[in-house]
Amino acid sequence: MNFQKLKDLIASLPGRGFPASDISVARDGVEVFRASAGYADAEMTRSVTRDDIYWVFSISKIATCIAAMRLVEEGRIDLYAPVSRYLPAYGTLTVQHADGSVHPAQNEMTVLHLFTMTGGLDYNGEKGTLNAFRASHPHMTTREFVDELAKQPLCFEPGTQFAYSLCHDVLAAVVEAVSGVRFADYMREQIFAPLGMNDTHYHLPEEKRDRLTAVYRYRHGVHRAEHLPDYRVPTYRYSDCYDSGGAGLATSVDDYMKLLGSLACGGTSPNGYRVLNPETVAMLGQGFLSDAIRETFMPTRLYGYSWGLCGRAHVDPHISDARSAKGEFGWDGAAASYALVDPSNRVSIFFATEVLGSNYAYHYLHPLLRDLAYEGLGL
Repeated sequence: MNFQKLKDLIASLPGRGFPASDISVARDGVEVFRASAGYADAEMTRSVTRDDIYWVFSISKIATCIAAMRLVEEGRIDLYAPVSRYLPAYGTLTVQHADGSVHPAQNEMTVLHLFTMTGGLDYNGEKGTLNAFRASHPHMTTREFVDELAKQPLCFEPGTQFAYSLCHDVLAAVVEAVSGVRFADYMREQIFAPLGMNDTHYHLPEEKRDRLTAVYRYRHGVHRAEHLPDYRVPTYRYSDCYDSGGAGLATSVDDYMKLLGSLACGGTSPNGYRVLNPETVAMLGQGFLSDAIRETFMPTRLYGYSWGLCGRAHVDPHISDARSAKGEFGWDGAAASYALVDPSNRVSIFFATEVLGSNYAYHYLHPLLRDLAYEGLGL
């Protein structure tokens, strides 16, 4: 194995607008490459270390989907059941049409629609009555917000289009309803604690805040990052009692690699804890979007991919030219972090950084990181 090209790329990232970055590559659940660059604080006095904690935003979705699939395995969630079976507020949905008129939904929203981002929701947590509801419920729970969300008109009929949205926050509420346990507690008890993910939190303890990496915004014109000094929590952590399944996690690279590595090894961690069955892990890399819906699926950067039960799903290596195998899956975050699980090659990758709004990362850096990691592995 020779990771020199990947090592050189990571070393160059501070000059490309990524002040802090950390990457881990594992095979068979064992780390085979690690590199970091830059400083974790805006003052540039604290070099990046393994102890740093990152807000990973939408990479939270991977953990949420895994939690829900555990309940599918147990027969407690039916992928094809209406969401209203678990969240009664979703039994009377409406759809807003192009002319602005609102009519009762003709299609039921199913649990599968939540997994696949085809439920008709958007990512606007401030529309309609939501702002007023949040203001009057400063300690609102996940279930309370998600039930209020059901009162807002959908953007399209469930199952007819793809739209990146709050679907996985609703999925977290389904997990909470079915398990009878607050979502964050379920995640800790069933996934984080058994895997030894002790630095993974929806609500970061105050004593760990000095380990957070500084947050920046990308400036495309000059490929530099602008520090956001007042940034404290992700936008979608709506209250101290709201556990965002779609964007709420803070974690370390070492911690999240425990989950990704377990999935890459058929769903079982090195300490023997079964996160999911191998058959379920194989499902996560399958595309679940029809050809028609794929026309609306992020066509500018995910050629050869569809959306599955756990984020992107690699369905056509001939089109993608990616070095990862068909069936690879994972996702990225709003601040440019990136996660990959490849069960066929038993490879897992996690790249962490904290730079918001970087299309450069999604379109260029992530594919390059992936392919250089596979080149280093000799795959």
